[in-house]
Amino acid sequence: MKTALCFFLLVSTFGYVLAGPPAPSTEQLLKQYFVIQRSLASDSTSGVAAAAARLAKIGRQAAGVEPQARTQLLAIADVAAKLQVKDLKSARNGFGELSSGLIAYLQATQAKRNPPYQFYCPMVKKNWLQADREIRNPYYGSSMLKCGELVQSPQTAEQHNGHNHH
Repeated sequence: MKTALCFFLLVSTFGYVLAGPPAPSTEQLLKQYFVIQRSLASDSTSGVAAAAARLAKIGRQAAGVEPQARTQLLAIADVAAKLQVKDLKSARNGFGELSSGLIAYLQATQAKRNPPYQFYCPMVKKNWLQADREIRNPYYGSSMLKCGELVQSPQTAEQHNGHNHH
């Protein structure tokens, strides 16, 4: 019995070493993304560089263990790494590219569990994600905080993924 347990622990540990650490969850990527979104919607760059650096790190780590989404994760990491800007305009421009990358990743992995709300800003013709339904436009902040259109909510995502309850 003791030998079987030791063998199990050895195999489990070896499997972990071969496979690497568990893939970071979509929630970890979104958590950092939402820090940036909220900051820009508040006309601030506070916390943007740090969250972008964490997002880049998470994306690179995930790319090593999620081969089906490797391209999207590396694109997110590259864009996030460039988001080390100090001025609001540059941060907002980079955020648009980051949003596109993260949306592509969510679509590629078909994130079905708790997808975020997706909005579209007709003024800059770019999408963004939020954890809740209350529009807080990161591209214009206080000057046009409530400007945007809801593109997808968790409910519409569920319907598109074949879970429509008719």
